[in-house]
Amino acid sequence: MSRKTVEELEQALGEPSEFIITHDNRNLVIQWAILKGHSPVQIHSMRNVELANLYHEKDLTDKVTVEQALAADIFVKMINAFQIASIDPEMIRSLIKQEIENQPPKKLEIITPSGNVILEGVIHYRTELILKIVSLNHPVMMVGPAGCGKTSIGEKVAQALQLPFFVTSTINDTHELTGFVDGYGKYHTTPFRQAFEHGGIWIADEIDAWDASALLAANSALANGFSTFPDVSQPIFKHQNFRMIATANTFGSGASRVYVGRNELDAASLDRFAVVDVEYDLTLEQQFSRGNDRWLNYVWKTRKSVEEKKIRHVVSSRAIINGAIALEAGVSWKDVEEIYLFKGMSETDRKKINNKD
Repeated sequence: MSRKTVEELEQALGEPSEFIITHDNRNLVIQWAILKGHSPVQIHSMRNVELANLYHEKDLTDKVTVEQALAADIFVKMINAFQIASIDPEMIRSLIKQEIENQPPKKLEIITPSGNVILEGVIHYRTELILKIVSLNHPVMMVGPAGCGKTSIGEKVAQALQLPFFVTSTINDTHELTGFVDGYGKYHTTPFRQAFEHGGIWIADEIDAWDASALLAANSALANGFSTFPDVSQPIFKHQNFRMIATANTFGSGASRVYVGRNELDAASLDRFAVVDVEYDLTLEQQFSRGNDRWLNYVWKTRKSVEEKKIRHVVSSRAIINGAIALEAGVSWKDVEEIYLFKGMSETDRKKINNKD
């Protein structure tokens, strides 16, 4: 059986309002439900009427992970081959893990003016979309939580387009964008100046924490196609290979419960960007865990509790990466928790999480 996508399964099953479950399509519904995020064991135990109702509702999450796709494929194969009535969830997890490890490295082949470029290895799920937008020469703003891989996506885009890569972190004054001339008459350049004048991918990092005047200067350069700098009397025009990618933790609506130091972005600034929501890539995080499933699941459980309890704390991919490395080096579990995951979280919030394993 070849692995089918959600779209292919829905096309085979037909319109939900007209769907009737039969012996012939039961396995297709099972595979569809697992792809949509349901537990394989739970789905297999459902009666036909329950499976039919599930497809009639058709309101489950649309995000399909590698793990879900493999689970659906393996599960249906096992049912067809062995007619198993009861399956151990741990056996399923073991098979999925083995299949993931056997998957070839993810590749993206990009066609550029100078030839084809192939990206391999650790690639965030949003990389391909961001790359397409940047290739259209549209400024893009990636919005997502801290440590979810936004800057790394920018690096991959620069690599794919074979352009230099520049980053400007939070700016508190316009001279950090355009540069300045010191008391000796020497000009000090900036990453923005280098990218704007000579071409390159420029990351405007955490733009929702920028000084308003600096953001206005960047907007003006994008709108007009030129910018002024203190070391030259004439404006410098934007290089044809200049590309801007902004990152932010909020959608420009101002401070949030977690990101209190964020500014509200004006409508003109927001209108200039294609805005893409970027979340943690769970498939990548699984690779980052270095095979330490206990730590990975513990961090995921903590993140879920933090979000549900609305606790002001960030549980990023860095907790998984650094924690797994520290545990591998012999640092105790308790120390790793404190140093990389909870980071001074109050006892009150720790009790709210109640994340014991």
